[in-house]
Amino acid sequence: MNQFAEGAAVILLLLAGCGMAGASDDGIPALLKFVERQQAPAVKPAEPAPRAEAGAARPRNAAPPAGDSLRLTTLNQTLRQQAETIRRLEQRLADLKAPPAPQPKITEIDIRPLARALQGLRQAMAPAPELSALAATLAQAEQRRAGLASQLTRQQQREEERVQRLERQLAERQRALEPPPLASAADKQAYAAGVSLGRDIVQLQQDNRRLGLTVDQARLLAGISDTLAGRQRLDDTAIDNALQAADRALELAQQRGQPDGKAYLADFAKQPGVQKDALGFYYRVDYAGNGRIGADDRVDIVVRESLPGGTVIKDMELAGTVISQALAQYPPLFRAAIGKLQKHGSITLVVPPALAYGERGSPPVIPPNATMIYTLRVADVLPPNGDAQK
Repeated sequence: MNQFAEGAAVILLLLAGCGMAGASDDGIPALLKFVERQQAPAVKPAEPAPRAEAGAARPRNAAPPAGDSLRLTTLNQTLRQQAETIRRLEQRLADLKAPPAPQPKITEIDIRPLARALQGLRQAMAPAPELSALAATLAQAEQRRAGLASQLTRQQQREEERVQRLERQLAERQRALEPPPLASAADKQAYAAGVSLGRDIVQLQQDNRRLGLTVDQARLLAGISDTLAGRQRLDDTAIDNALQAADRALELAQQRGQPDGKAYLADFAKQPGVQKDALGFYYRVDYAGNGRIGADDRVDIVVRESLPGGTVIKDMELAGTVISQALAQYPPLFRAAIGKLQKHGSITLVVPPALAYGERGSPPVIPPNATMIYTLRVADVLPPNGDAQK
């Protein structure tokens, strides 16, 4: 650093010397002339020239020589370049003398706490064993759910196909059940027979409902339809067993629904005017009538048949019908009752089971071992020749 400063000083001195020697008018660069003077031997200064005499005339406005003007211009340019060079050198010298900028101090950072925190974060983020087990359980549950969803989709497809098949079958049956026209007399007769059968079925259902029994109408109609079509979904043995079971259920229902026939018979026997016939039934003549009935006469009677509980089995009076036949053709029970009357007479009978429907009864209306009640009225008496008696 000091050597560079000394060199810069030498350069400045040389430049200064060049400036002082710039006044030479021999056209030689000042720096060369300075070096030459340093190398040349000392010369004794010349004696001063004699002064001009007083009063000597000097030339006015003498023009400088042409060579001097060119050297002056060159010298000025050189001075300006040297001045710029000096300025740059001075600036470099000042920069070199300035103290160096302090280097930033590097602070060592202890990353161990950060590493420990990162390790703790990794441990915290690591799944716990129970979480892993839970994740596995959830994955299995998701698989089961997907399997069940697939099964449900297949089941829905099967159900849709089944519904479509049933809808087609229903449409076919509805077309088959469309009422046929009733144009001819044969058509009307067939339809009337069906109506009669239907009425019997309706009456049967009503009687069963009174006893607390119900029959599924759709299956009842299906049995009728299958029988008419010549196909049965049960064999004969199964059908017989089912009918016997239905009869037993009906008998039990009738026994539960009817009062004790023996008690009713005993109570009726105590009433005034009640007598017991030799056949074993009890009777009471409500109206004896007028006019003898011959053994060969044709007798018209009207009968009302009922049970002790009040259930009416048949009421010919209400229906407006009569039974008309010879006296000898009536069963012993009715023949004995008619024999106690005259024309237009009426009688009430209470008949024990042995003289009526017996142990089996007449399902589904008349239960087994039923005590029967009859009200009999002689509507008319005709002689054997057919003319009504007056």
